[in-house]
Amino acid sequence: MSSGTDRYAELELGLHRLEAEGYQAELRFTDPASEAEVPAEKGRAALHPGELLTLQLDPRAYGEALAAQVFADERVRGLYGRAKAAVEAGGRFLRLRVLVGPTAPDLHGLRWELLRDPETGAPLATSERVLFSRFLVSQDWRPVKLHRQEDLAALIAVAAPSGLDRFDLAEVDRDGEIARAQKGLGGIRSTVLGREEPLTLERLVARLRERGAATDILYLVCHGSLGKVPWLFLQDDEGRVARVEGAALADRLRELPEPPRLVVLASCESAGTADGSTQAALAPRLAEAGVTAVLAMQGQISMETVEKAVPVFFSELVKDGRIDRALAVARGTVRDRSDAWMPALSLRLKSGRLWYEPGFAGEEDPFKKWRSIAASVRQGRSVPILGPDIGEHLYGTARERAARLAEAHGFPLEPHDRSDLAKVAQYLSVVESLQYARDAVADQLKAEIRRRRPLLPDSGEDDPYRILAGLPVSVYVTANADPVLARSLGAAGRSPKQLHRRWRKSRDSHPAEPPYEGVPTVACPVVYHPFGVFDSGEEGTLVLTEDDHLDFLISAAENKLIPAVVRGTLVRSSLLFLGFSLDDLAFRVLFRLILSLDGSSQLGDLAHVGVQVDPEAHSLIDVDRARNYLAQSLGAGRDAPRIDLFWGTAADFLKELRDQLATGADAAAQVEEAEDEWVTIG
Repeated sequence: MSSGTDRYAELELGLHRLEAEGYQAELRFTDPASEAEVPAEKGRAALHPGELLTLQLDPRAYGEALAAQVFADERVRGLYGRAKAAVEAGGRFLRLRVLVGPTAPDLHGLRWELLRDPETGAPLATSERVLFSRFLVSQDWRPVKLHRQEDLAALIAVAAPSGLDRFDLAEVDRDGEIARAQKGLGGIRSTVLGREEPLTLERLVARLRERGAATDILYLVCHGSLGKVPWLFLQDDEGRVARVEGAALADRLRELPEPPRLVVLASCESAGTADGSTQAALAPRLAEAGVTAVLAMQGQISMETVEKAVPVFFSELVKDGRIDRALAVARGTVRDRSDAWMPALSLRLKSGRLWYEPGFAGEEDPFKKWRSIAASVRQGRSVPILGPDIGEHLYGTARERAARLAEAHGFPLEPHDRSDLAKVAQYLSVVESLQYARDAVADQLKAEIRRRRPLLPDSGEDDPYRILAGLPVSVYVTANADPVLARSLGAAGRSPKQLHRRWRKSRDSHPAEPPYEGVPTVACPVVYHPFGVFDSGEEGTLVLTEDDHLDFLISAAENKLIPAVVRGTLVRSSLLFLGFSLDDLAFRVLFRLILSLDGSSQLGDLAHVGVQVDPEAHSLIDVDRARNYLAQSLGAGRDAPRIDLFWGTAADFLKELRDQLATGADAAAQVEEAEDEWVTIG
C-alpha cells in the first residue's frame, strides 16, 4: 500500500500572548524523512491587528504585512527558511498549521489565509506544495473514528425559514442550495434534511444521533451572524426563523457519541466577521465539542466563489481523504478572486485525513502478503490473538470504556490518562477496592453489549466474531475476559473449550496447569484467556489494573503461564494480532510471553505475523517508525519474527481475510486434488 503522506514535512506556527500588548511566535518543524529532532524557535511577534485592519481592502498588502509581523524575529524567520530549503531539496511538500493559543483568542480574527512567504512574498494558502490550515486544540479526548472511503456519508442540512426579512436577510433558495450541495459533494453518499420539514436544532441533532447512520460530513447551509456571540438562523417547528446560538449547536454536538468528522458551514459569516471579531467564532467552539475539521466561510463570500471552489474541494477530497490538500487545490482555482481567502479550514487532525483505505502499509505487493496469510490460515497454521478492541462494535474501544469509567468516577489525573483502562482501573482499586474495579469494568461491558447488540450470534456476516468463528483455527488466544468469542464459536456449531489459569501466587495456591485432555481441533477449538475471565469465583484470574500487569509479569517470570496445549501451537503458527494498538500493554506482555517460550525461534521462519495499526491513532507516516519501534522494543535478530503492519481496524482485516480465503478456495481445491494424484502416482 503506497501513499504520498510521507512527502509532507510539518511546520507548526504557534502564537501566544506574552503580556497585555505583546505576542510570541513559536515555530516547530518535524520532518518524517529524518530521525533528527529539530529544536523549536521562539521569538517576539510584532503583531498589530489594528494596522492590519487598515489593509483589508488590499489582500496582497495585508498578507505581506502579516508575514512581516509574524516572522519579525530573525530566529523564527531563519527556521522557516531552513525548513523550506530542506523540504524543497528533498522534492517534498510542507504542511503548515497556524495554532492560536488559548491566551490569544483575538488572533483568530486575523486573515491567516492571506499569509505570504516571508522570503518570496508568494501566497501560502493557494499553493499545493504548502497545505495550510488553522490547527485547533481541544480538551475532547475521545478517539477520532475514521471510516473507510466506501463508507463515507454526508448530511446536507438546509434551513430556509420564513421571517428572515426581520433581520434584513435574504430568503434562502432551499432547492438551489440542496442542488449545489449535492453537486459539490459529487460521488459522496448524502442525505438531505430540511426539504420535507423545517430544520430545527432538535431534528438536526436527532438525525446525527441515529444509530447506524454515522455522519462523516455535515454540510450545514443557513444564514449566520456574529455579534458578541455567533448565531445561526435555523427554523422552529412551524418553519419560522429561530435564532440558535452557536454555543448551543456546539454543546449538542459534544453530547453525541460520534460527532461529524467534517463540518462545512456554508452560512455567510460562520468563521468570523470580516472586521476580525472572531473571539466568538464558531469553528473553535465546534473543535472543542469534538469536531475534527471545520470548513467555514469568513466574511461575505460570493456565491460564484462557493460554486467554483466547493465542488473542487470535494472532488479532491475523495481522491485521498486529505482535507487540507483538497482545500489547497480548491483555493488555487479561485486564487484570482478577491474573496479566495474566505474559506477557512480549522483542523484537529494532524494527518489532515478524513478517511482511510485499509491494507498493508509500505508493501509493494500486498497481494503476495495476503496469499501467504491466507495459505497459513487455510492450512490451519495460524493463531488469532485478540486484543481489547476486537469487540469495538459491541462495547466500544478500550479507550472509550476507560474514558466513560473515568468520567463516572471523577478520575482526577491528567486528561490523556483517562483513556488508559489500566490506569483508571488502578484508580478505582485504590479509592474503592480491587473487587469494585473488577465489577465496574465487567458491568460496563455487559451494559454496552445489551445496549448495542442484544442478539450476539445474529450480528451480520461482517461481524468480526462471526468471521473468526468461521476460520479453520484450532487455538484462539484472547486478551479479553468476556465470553463473546466462545459464544460466537458455539453459534457457528463448534464446541470450544475455554482455558484460563489462576496465575496469582498466594499462601494457599500456586499457578497450576488448567485441566485439558485431548488435542484441539477446528470442531473443538481451545480458547485461551491469559488475562483471566469474568466468571463468578474466578475474579482473581483477571489482569486489569497497573498492579495486576506488574504482578502478572512477575508470575510469568517464575511460571509457565501459557498452557502446554497452547504453547506448542503458538510457536509453530503465524500469529494474527487483532484489536491491539501499537502501544497496548496487553500486546507487549503477550508478545514477550510468546517469545519466552521454548521453540519460539521457529517464529523467525514464518514470514508473516500481522499486527493491526489503528487508523484513528496513526497515519501512514508512522508505519516505518512503528516497525522500527516494534523491532527494537520486542526483540530483533535472525530468529526474531517479522511484524507486518496492517493499517486499518480488526474488522477491516478480517473482512479482507474472509474474501481472500473465498477467492483462493478453488485454487486450493485444485492443488489438493493434484497432490492426491501425485501421491497415487508415487
